[in-house]
Formats: sequence, structure tokens, C-alpha cells
Amino acid sequence: MKVLHLFSNAKWTGPAEPALNLCVALRRLGVEADFACAPNAGKSINKIVETARDRGIEPILKFGLRKHKNPLVDWADVRALRKFLRENPYDLIHCHLDNDHRIARATKAGIPIVRSSYYGEGAPARGDFGKVLASADLILQPSRLALEHDANAFKIPHDKMRVVPGAVDTERFDPARVLPDGRRRMNVPQDAFVVGIVARMQTHRRYEDFWQAMRHLAEANPQLHVIVIGRGTKQDRVAFEPVRALGLGDRVHFTGYLDGEDYVGMLKAFDVKVFLVPGSDGTCRAVREALAMGKPVVAADRGMLREIVDHEQTGYIFDGTAEALHNALAPLIGDRPLLRRMSRNAREKAVKVFSLEAQSQAIREHYRQIVG
Repeated sequence: MKVLHLFSNAKWTGPAEPALNLCVALRRLGVEADFACAPNAGKSINKIVETARDRGIEPILKFGLRKHKNPLVDWADVRALRKFLRENPYDLIHCHLDNDHRIARATKAGIPIVRSSYYGEGAPARGDFGKVLASADLILQPSRLALEHDANAFKIPHDKMRVVPGAVDTERFDPARVLPDGRRRMNVPQDAFVVGIVARMQTHRRYEDFWQAMRHLAEANPQLHVIVIGRGTKQDRVAFEPVRALGLGDRVHFTGYLDGEDYVGMLKAFDVKVFLVPGSDGTCRAVREALAMGKPVVAADRGMLREIVDHEQTGYIFDGTAEALHNALAPLIGDRPLLRRMSRNAREKAVKVFSLEAQSQAIREHYRQIVG
């Protein structure tokens, strides 16, 4: 089976790594998965191209594949893709973003189109999004919430959609690996109880609730420390200043932006992770990464988080208030056996449900059904 994956962006945006990882995993299963992306990232390094090559995929760079609609560039892409498909037959086209889906649809090549949606709560009801989405032969939805939203908003039949949970590389995110010591790097005591959070420092990310909960926890638990991974244009206002005002300066450690092994090692330094608001990645991949690292997640009941975290098994779902966050975290600090049980559950679920192997096997079966 031969499948062409299209990705209309030159930036290392949220869906880029999941799309590339899927191609790698499909190739391991014997699917000929090719990956086409934008060749030009402007003055920036094209990290998508570099990463694809690092992972053994030579990307196809014959198309403009802009992120946003551009009549001239898109029409040139339609013509180029139509010619490419005549010369290189494929069984399926797998689209990952809205504009590459528009381009594939406009070729009218007679090849089935599969679309991965990364809208955790469903596609936005604006412009032609719904019309483009509905044109796919099969839509792979990240959540039941998204599936029901799109069925209702765009009148898409349920039998044209399947829920396929987002995946993470459970070999990379493995607590058994030897990784950089995040606690030592941040001068956090090895016996501390560490609450971690990974989120851009912006006003809509509800950091004010997080700090209030941390203040109350710190008053009763001298072993509490907090690690914050991220940065943002509002970091003084939403993070640095409140921490100083609340007297938490010696308990809160800011890492700034991290990637690669430094990021994974810092996740390993957590005892538990807090997730308050879905960001630009509506599928909340950072939650699955933490679960794969064996870290229970305390998540607000927003977006599709309830479908990722199993309440009282792999973490807790709370109502989003500072008081409820405090009440969810407090028992974990004093109950190490409970923490270990949740940690095992988190890792087991990630391997079983959120691994690349599980995702690629499910998608390969959907491919077969369409081609058959």
C-alpha cells in the first residue's frame, strides 16, 4: 500500500511531529508512506525537513504547500500535484492540515483522501473548514468530543469518522531511560515532591489559579517544589511577579523553553504534572507525554482532557478552580504508594493506547478498509 502524506507548513508546528512520527511507524508496518511538506521556511531553518531526514524519510519538496490559502500558489500546487500523482500512483492521500486538504481535494485525482484532524474539540465553524473536512473519505478524529462536534456542526456522517487517539513516542518518553537530571539542573532536592507544569506563560492559561493552589500547598508541605517548563511574552505578569508576591521564589523553578533530551529529562523530574487549559495543540499531546513518562496528570475538565486522563487511575480531573486543584494534589504528596500506583497506570495506558505502534496499526486497518 502506498500513501502520500501532505503537510502544508514549513514551521515545526503542533501537528508536525505527530505527522512525521506516523509516517515512520507506518513504514515499520510495511506501508509505503511518503511525506510532502513545504520546502521554504523563509529565513528560518526548515526543521520539518531536517527532522524528516534524521528519521529516515526523504521529504518530497515539489510543492509550495503554504499554511494559509493563496490562490496563485495553491493553484500551482494543484497542477503540480495532479502531474505528480499521474507519474507516481498512490492508493491514498493522507492530509494533515486544512490547506493541504484543499489542494488535494482540488486535484480531483480520484484517489481517496484520509484526513487527520488535530482539533481536540472539533473543527472551527468558520470559512470553508467544514466543507473541506466533509470532503474526506475518512476523518481520523482525536477525540469523541471532536467527532460529535463535527457531526453536529457540519452534518458529517458518523460512519465517515473514526476516533484514533493521538500518539507519542513511548520509547523516547520512557522513565527507564538514562536522561539528564532535571532536579540537579534546577537545584531541586532529590527528595522533594515536584509539581510540574508545561505551558506558555500567557494570560489565558490560568496561571493565577495554579499559583494560589501552590501557595496553599507550600504552607503545609515544606517538601513541595514546582518546576515550570515554558516561556511567553507575558511571563513577568503571569509568573515571575506573582511568584515573588506570594513568597514562592525558593520553591518555584523556571526552566525556560526546553527541547530534546533536556525536555524529557525535566519531565522525569516531576512527581505529578498539572494541565490547566489546552493551548494551540488542542489534542493536548503534552499530557500523553507525561503519562508515558509515568507521571500522573491532574487536569482541569476542559476540552478533551477527560478522554486522556482516567480519573483516580492515571490522575485526577478537577473542575478548574484553585481550590479543587489543591484538593487533588494534597493527597498525592503524603501518599507515595498511591503515587506509585498511578505512575504505573499512567505508563501502562500510554504504551497500550497512546503509542505509535497502537496508532499506526489502527490507521493501517482504516487504510485497508478504504482501499478494499
